[in-house]
Amino acid sequence: MVLGVGLYNKGDKTMMENQKKKLKRTVSLVRILAKYGFGELLNYTNNQVEGEISSLSIYERIRMALEELGPTYVKFGQAFSSREDLLPMEMILELRKLQDNVEVKIMDIPALLKSDLDIDPEEFFAQIDPEPFASASIAQVYRATLKNGQKVILKIKRPGIREVVASDMLIMKDIAKLLVSYSEVFRRINLVEVLEAFEKSIVQELSFLNELANINRFSRNFKGNTSIYLPGVYPELSNDNILCMEFLDGVKISDKDALLAMGLDPAAIAGKGLDLYLVQVLEHGFFHADPHPGNLMVLKTGQIAFIDFGSMGSLTPIEKEMLEDFVSYFMAQDAKRLIAMLKKMAIRFNVTDEDLLERDIHGFFDLLDGASLEEMDIKEVLGKFSGILNNNEILMPDHLYLLVRGIVLIEGIGRALVPDLNIIESLRPYILKIAFRKLSPEELKKSGLKLLRTLTEAMKTMPDELQSVVSKLNAGELKIRQEIQGLPTLKKTMNRGMNRMVMAIMMCGMLISSAILILADKPPKFSGIPVLALLGFLISIVLGLGILISSRSKN
Repeated sequence: MVLGVGLYNKGDKTMMENQKKKLKRTVSLVRILAKYGFGELLNYTNNQVEGEISSLSIYERIRMALEELGPTYVKFGQAFSSREDLLPMEMILELRKLQDNVEVKIMDIPALLKSDLDIDPEEFFAQIDPEPFASASIAQVYRATLKNGQKVILKIKRPGIREVVASDMLIMKDIAKLLVSYSEVFRRINLVEVLEAFEKSIVQELSFLNELANINRFSRNFKGNTSIYLPGVYPELSNDNILCMEFLDGVKISDKDALLAMGLDPAAIAGKGLDLYLVQVLEHGFFHADPHPGNLMVLKTGQIAFIDFGSMGSLTPIEKEMLEDFVSYFMAQDAKRLIAMLKKMAIRFNVTDEDLLERDIHGFFDLLDGASLEEMDIKEVLGKFSGILNNNEILMPDHLYLLVRGIVLIEGIGRALVPDLNIIESLRPYILKIAFRKLSPEELKKSGLKLLRTLTEAMKTMPDELQSVVSKLNAGELKIRQEIQGLPTLKKTMNRGMNRMVMAIMMCGMLISSAILILADKPPKFSGIPVLALLGFLISIVLGLGILISSRSKN
């Protein structure tokens, strides 16, 4: 079969380009892996480690190989640096040393602004530093001053970085599939799913328009909160490759000496930072996914500023509600409800023995009870709990792993400032707040209306189903075969069940009615609450007690 020149379609061309990228990066990958003694992974024959490298441990060689392979591999290693539940501690310690090993790229910033933003830089900027004051794998950051005297920073994406990441991801996916197909270990740590979550995260980081949208959403969430400083952004001077935002003059939140020199209390700053993060997670459902000390600054006013919004975690309303329930059951040490919630939240739940899982969780709670607040380390706590999930092949959504990493980082910052800080105790006020909100008239009304909608939908379909049964009965087409053992016991059980259902529906109706009466605020009242509403709540309590007593009764 002969193919003429020019007959390739756009899809073929893209495929060929991807293959060329993979081939180019694969050559580099083989060379670097062989250099550090990992050539056998790719059946590479020249696998001799020479010189000083031969005296290094395997974990040191892994870290150095990742650094030389470039930004994608460095970030992937950094993503695993908090997964003590999956990797040995020696490797974790090496992964935490990972740094972006990149050279400063010489760029003509005015020319780049002119071509990318279609503006004359001299009309907007009084001055732009030619040298970056910060340089990382994805971008370089420059100081600048606007015409009005406002100091800003320009975050400029490195040329060609998107193509490098894309080719790296193609190779990493192939390697992941190979490892999973040959090794149970990699299957159990869900390597393919972890890589998919990582790809999603790094693609978001590569888009500065996405970061700009994150900053705006974050600012809306914290509008009016005086504990946090929200940096200004300049959309007219930004696009997908350039981000212009306000320059912040502050110190790292972990710099205790600098905080004291500014006259600030490190303990108060630690508590404020922890509270701001818990608000992001439990109230906003939109949280910073990488809150390491370099991304949290403290200003002279004592306000805390979060920076670098490329990687954010986001929860839907349903996910946020499930997380609230999960944390509540965790704090209450309610293993059964915790397992039920894990089933709802998990992407994969392959538990073969739920009784064993429940015993593991109770054992975990016993460990918590036996440790003092000073001894309790949230990183260790979350690591052990993640270990239970992995041993039982429970795969959680990627946003939960981002959240775990964020909480570990925040607690690490807090403990650097206040050694006896305990995040678990800090959670208790939020759990109480969630509990009170769920019992509020507005929330009860919402829950009751949801239940009524469910019952209404069921009642709508019931007549049609009954009509179908009657039609078949009249036509003599309905046949029933049954064999029931212990019929009297079954009748009693069904009668009790029906009675409880009727009482439960009446209780829900009384709760909804009472909530509506409270919102209507009609007299007569007792202690500021409508008497009829109080009467409704009282009847609901009586009905609830009746259901509870009935369920506990053997007869």
